[in-house]
Amino acid sequence: MTKQELNQALIIAKSNEDLSNVDISIFAGFVLPGFAPVNVTSRQIASLIRWQAFQFGGEIDAQAFNEIATSGRKKFNVYA
Repeated sequence: MTKQELNQALIIAKSNEDLSNVDISIFAGFVLPGFAPVNVTSRQIASLIRWQAFQFGGEIDAQAFNEIATSGRKKFNVYA
């Protein structure tokens, strides 16, 4: 995942777009060293950001977001 792809996913995550039907189970264990790269969409990453990094007040947990950015750099191949 490139920085541009992450930024695009963040824009989607911050929007009002309905992501309730997006399956993020493919990301289970993504921070573990043995996690194999996966092909994902921007919407899946956006949904992961909402699930993992958004706090109740609407702020983003910087540590959780950094985990997504760091792991995603080599483990998420964005195809749409």
